[in-house]
Amino acid sequence: MATEEIGRNAEPVLRLPEPPPELRRGGFSLATVLKFFGPGAIIASLTIGSGESILASREGAVFGYTVLWAIVVGTVAKGALVYASNRHITLTGEHPMTRFGKVMPGPRGWFPVLLALICLASFPGWASGVAVALGDFLASQGAGNATAYAIGILLFAAVLSWAGGYTVLERVQVVIAGLMVVLVLIGVFVAQPDWLGVLGGLVPGSFEYAPFVADKYPEIPETSVWVELVVFMGGLGGGMYDYIGYTGMLREKKWGMLGHRDVDAIGRRLAAQESRARIPLSAEPEDVEKARAWNRAPLFDMMAAFLAMAVIAAAFMINGAAILGEKQQVPEGNDVLTYQSQFLAGVAPVFEYFYIVAIVMVLFGTVYALWEAYSWTTYESLAAVSEKVRARGQRGIRPYVYVWTGIGAILMIATGADFVDLITPASIVGGVFACGIYGAGLLYIDKVNMPTEYRMSKLLRSLVAVGSVFLTVCGVIAMLSYAEVIS
Repeated sequence: MATEEIGRNAEPVLRLPEPPPELRRGGFSLATVLKFFGPGAIIASLTIGSGESILASREGAVFGYTVLWAIVVGTVAKGALVYASNRHITLTGEHPMTRFGKVMPGPRGWFPVLLALICLASFPGWASGVAVALGDFLASQGAGNATAYAIGILLFAAVLSWAGGYTVLERVQVVIAGLMVVLVLIGVFVAQPDWLGVLGGLVPGSFEYAPFVADKYPEIPETSVWVELVVFMGGLGGGMYDYIGYTGMLREKKWGMLGHRDVDAIGRRLAAQESRARIPLSAEPEDVEKARAWNRAPLFDMMAAFLAMAVIAAAFMINGAAILGEKQQVPEGNDVLTYQSQFLAGVAPVFEYFYIVAIVMVLFGTVYALWEAYSWTTYESLAAVSEKVRARGQRGIRPYVYVWTGIGAILMIATGADFVDLITPASIVGGVFACGIYGAGLLYIDKVNMPTEYRMSKLLRSLVAVGSVFLTVCGVIAMLSYAEVIS
């Protein structure tokens, strides 16, 4: 496509729209960060109920403080690749999956198809797992059948998501979830943990199950410690089944090139390029400065989301070690949410009852939010290789995603498996391994297609590279251990 087709004022190169004044200024303020905290809030709400409140508490109970480093490493690794992905779409108006479809070595489109298959296979596992966790908790309160609750929650959340009828409840959920997080953070200090142990846990080292685990929960040590930890890291902050959709959601924010008046024509022009051609972004100093300013929007969004998730995960893990570990209680089986009420009861006994309301709201919010996130992930993955999907749009493929996820999740619920068993394959493959290879893909297209002035900084490139290797290796080891190829 000729450059003349890009708007009336034809330009030989692409120029970003003018960024807001807040992004132009050097440094940042809390107000600016919160202003650009958008899609990241959705991802945070998706993971707080499972990755943080359940899995972080469980790791603290079974490992003590020794794996706190996994929160730091996992947050940095995933945060870097999310920022690199969101940065790419902000600067170019093109989802990285679209670029992967034409640039990656090998058969055309194989890489986004691989990621799409991993994500589609992961959707039912996470949807069923979270629904089962909440169903078990509701049944533990004294009435009803856990399986019926789980299926009912799943279907009710799907209907609400489809109809978009959760707005008021969503606002209430944000307030309640926020208060629960504040109380859990206060609970850390009330619990008086071993602060030297906490500091020591931030340094990677060997880790084993606590001695009581083998005696009281003999089925847990049957799982490799690496599988146990990697399942947690898969739930920490989400996985590729969330992140591909997360990047796609930026279209609604219209940051950078996404807000260009001719963004659709720009997309067609980029699609017509040779696979190894440079994206024709202006190298003029003032345009490069615009890019640096726009980079701050996805950076602020990512920082707010992942810093919040890291703090929350650390709080739950420390409480898990200090309270649950000391009492030899592990969130497992049908009790993945029961024991955490003690984190709030330590602040004041009345908050133990508040926990019941809060955790129901948080977990239901997770089940509600995943339907749209998964629809976006599926659309961005398949649109990279299918003109028919692009023509349908995200709304056009929603029914298929809802049916696939819903039927798959109900069948998995019907097996009677518990939360951990349901999410383990999805967490390892989609939450860790897929993140690693996605990061490698981002490095490749940045080197091949981005003009020198627009490439990742050395720091970002290093973080994405190291994080990608770490996540890929952890994912492979956990997959081999889970399949009992290695012990």
